Amino acid sequence: MGSSNAPPSCDGNYRTSDIYFAAFLKTAGVTFIGTEVDEEDQRRTVFLFENTETMRDLRNKYFNRTAKVAALSYADEVKALKSMTFGGGRRQGGG
Repeated sequence: MGSSNAPPSCDGNYRTSDIYFAAFLKTAGVTFIGTEVDEEDQRRTVFLFENTETMRDLRNKYFNRTAKVAALSYADEVKALKSMTFGGGRRQGGG
């Protein structure tokens, strides 16, 4: 789903439209800020996270397939994000 390696935006938040990477970030404990509709593609949801000092390391581990998170927690986050995205639950904040 789109670019996961997006630089932080002008507001300092990290954005990704990759639902699986977003689920990983949530499972890894990165603060989830909310969602927004992609300005270029209204059908795409963008997930916003606090841009922490560990973001680069987390991103590298995820895309190098060396990241480790609890499997059931990750699966739960994927389901929650899918529900939020495809269930019409786009919102700011939340869990």
